[in-house]
Amino acid sequence: MGKVKRNMPCPCGSGLKYKKCCGKAEGAFPAVAVQELKQIQKDVMEFAFTEHKDTIDQFLNQYSFLSDLDQSAQKICVFNLGVWGVFSRPLADGGLTIFEDFLQKKGSSILRSQTKEAVQSWKDLSPALLRVKHITDGGIRFEDAVTNEELTIRMNVKREGPFVGEYVLGFPIKIGSHTEFFLQFTIYPAKMADALKDRLNDALSRFTKEGGTKEQLMRDDFHHVLMQLCRQEESAPSEQGSEDIEWANEMEKETALVFEKGMLDEGHSESFVSWAVGLWKSYCVKKAPVIKKTEAFAAALEYFINTISKSEKSLSQAKLAKKYGVSASTVSNRFKDIEAVLQDELDHHLELMPS
Repeated sequence: MGKVKRNMPCPCGSGLKYKKCCGKAEGAFPAVAVQELKQIQKDVMEFAFTEHKDTIDQFLNQYSFLSDLDQSAQKICVFNLGVWGVFSRPLADGGLTIFEDFLQKKGSSILRSQTKEAVQSWKDLSPALLRVKHITDGGIRFEDAVTNEELTIRMNVKREGPFVGEYVLGFPIKIGSHTEFFLQFTIYPAKMADALKDRLNDALSRFTKEGGTKEQLMRDDFHHVLMQLCRQEESAPSEQGSEDIEWANEMEKETALVFEKGMLDEGHSESFVSWAVGLWKSYCVKKAPVIKKTEAFAAALEYFINTISKSEKSLSQAKLAKKYGVSASTVSNRFKDIEAVLQDELDHHLELMPS
């Protein structure tokens, strides 16, 4: 095929003249390609949740912390985990990501060269937590909360923001010469800024101790980061004392108080004990135990907490039985029940354990 003249129909099939479409001057990005890229974003996620529905469901179900969130926060987290899973996790056959599988099966239908090049760049798509630094008519200047790098994203400031000082969670993608967010983003108000930064630093510290780098954090360990960010919108029951928690009955509360005193007497920190009381609350919600002797449950709970936390202050079942005035067999039986009831959500609770 010879060279396409500027006034000829564009060979991509858009119906526009070549000079108005793919033949635009270098550096210009066709409006029709922008619209195609917006549609492809939707197509990718539709492909993921239809062609790979069972895989996506299984991927999301492994994150037990989602069940603890209200409906609004849960929807936000499911979206972010879903996008991260589609682009970053090898969930498709052959060790491919679902996005790579989409390109193999649907990529041939993308005809326009600019569109295809932009979509190919999405292979490196990664979530980012960004702080708003400056707002202009053309977009918003952000600073990456992890790498401290700056970037400008084209978006309009609406009544609900984002505003200077606020954080935005999203997936930046290239659309021609500018950057936008993939489908949607989440705004965190400025009053949460310090808490968000602290949570992010905690996640980064844990990740780097395991051999990771800050550049890898959001792409490789995003589920832990997201779980920490979600904690900002919760009532943080792990920081409450036994008196502050709403119990189903007095025996549950009395057990918590007995356990709390026993743990503090052993020299555990208040934050650690509060976290442990949170596990007792979770057990009570799931099991609704019939409590005849509070000391029996308190002893078993202390043994359970010492076991999962690998505490240096750990006592044997025999010593705990003597400490609380119950039999060792009772401690053992109650411990096994607590362990079985909390097994499914144990990883979530350990992630929240104070260091």
